[in-house]
Amino acid sequence: MRFACLLADGFEDVEALGSAALMRRAGFEVDFYSVYNKKKVMGSYKTVVTDILPMKKLEPEKYDGLFIPGGKAAFRLRDEKSVKAIVQEFNQLEKWMLAICAAPTVYGMMGLLDNKRYISYPGTEKEMGKAIRVERKAVHDGRFITAISAGAIYDFVFEIIKTINGEKALESFKKNIYY
Repeated sequence: MRFACLLADGFEDVEALGSAALMRRAGFEVDFYSVYNKKKVMGSYKTVVTDILPMKKLEPEKYDGLFIPGGKAAFRLRDEKSVKAIVQEFNQLEKWMLAICAAPTVYGMMGLLDNKRYISYPGTEKEMGKAIRVERKAVHDGRFITAISAGAIYDFVFEIIKTINGEKALESFKKNIYY
């Protein structure tokens, strides 16, 4: 399984990097893409990502899913035409759609989560259209997996592993990391 992760200055460091590290540990590939096609991107807490690809070269058909972390960047990304086009393409190709914290609003404001269960950062629910908020740390509905915040990265990745690879794979992963 291979995922494209969209980053822009102001991404939430632990949501992006912590989730990606855990996903990689579980055997998934995660490639970072710069939304604004920069050579480096800085997180909310000054972590700099330099091993990054320009979003203009992102080919959704080469991936199994899209991952958008939260942070202040998420509030800008949801208004970017280029991001909406990429999101729409991943969705039309019926790929996995992952988002955490404020990032589910990218999908919610596009109507992609209408009548689907989700969770996002408290206060963002007014921007989620007809999505159905579920008060849990991580929520899976169809091809969408969402999580509430940085404090839920383990729950988020556990939900990804369980949903895609099954309960046995999740239990093995937890055992491997001594969770």
